[in-house]
Amino acid sequence: MKIGYMPCTQAPDGGDNIAGVWDQIVSEAQAIEAAGFDGCFVPEHHQQDDGFLPNALIVAGLIGMKTDRIDVGTCATVLPLVHPIHVAEDSAIIDQATKGRLVLSVGIGYQQQDFDAFGVNIKQRVGRTEEGIAILRQCWKGERFSFDGKYFQFDDVLITPKPLREPGPPIWIGSWSPPGIDRAARLADGWLSDPLQSLPVVREYTAQYRQAAASYGKSPYVILMRDAVIAGSREEALEQSGPIVAAHRQYYEFGVHSEDEYLKDVTRAEDLTVEHLAKERVLFGSPEDCLDQLKYIQEELEPDYLILRMRFAGEPSHSQTLRTIALLGEQVLPRL
Repeated sequence: MKIGYMPCTQAPDGGDNIAGVWDQIVSEAQAIEAAGFDGCFVPEHHQQDDGFLPNALIVAGLIGMKTDRIDVGTCATVLPLVHPIHVAEDSAIIDQATKGRLVLSVGIGYQQQDFDAFGVNIKQRVGRTEEGIAILRQCWKGERFSFDGKYFQFDDVLITPKPLREPGPPIWIGSWSPPGIDRAARLADGWLSDPLQSLPVVREYTAQYRQAAASYGKSPYVILMRDAVIAGSREEALEQSGPIVAAHRQYYEFGVHSEDEYLKDVTRAEDLTVEHLAKERVLFGSPEDCLDQLKYIQEELEPDYLILRMRFAGEPSHSQTLRTIALLGEQVLPRL
């Protein structure tokens, strides 16, 4: 099981310190590389007043220029908002520049205002994504081709350069609905989960994906995401849990948590506590606690990759995050 990291790419105080955020992203990427992590994966959101960086692919490429070994990737590019030839060209350049380290995760998107801003009908998002993936794979062959789809049509085009990695960067699809999971099995090189659901829910999704992949004659590749609060002791982790509780209360208000036994008694966002989250949802506690939880996930769900998210709207601090990365590198990753 490989271990990845998702950096914070927003500046909560009105988005006025993006240059400082970038310095922190680079510092954390270099820290995870030194600590033995396997990859750094960048989220994407648009039109946020905290300056959330809207182009994950560019950021992933820039991280690749500041690191030497780790995978760099998106998590995830909202593919229907952009022309797939642009994505293919940019991905190929980044893959060449990073010596074959790019991973392209894509999603169909869900925010109406983003589709409005890009002039794309949100009802077309599935079809545009599916055609986009087909075009990406054709582009990366380095041969002239034509395409006649519902949303994209072009004749005798040649896209250069080819990616360094053959047949191109792996394409992962992020999804957490039955149609999306099936789409990942049918079209992608891997399925990317979200970090919000409890392990029983994720276990069910993972089984659906593996079954679908088998039905298409494909080898499954499972990428799980987990939020994490890791400190020197469980007591310290409890003291640092405020940001993750605030984030998941907001998610609860949005209705994104699937029903499970751990939240059955929660009826209001303010009722959600760190005790709820620590039950098979968030990696929580000391390095030893974290190791036990990671081993449990490894044994029960057998993921190929697990991506950790440890910061929410800039909290905990960058310095605290570096300490947590060091703890993981010293006391957890060597024992997995």
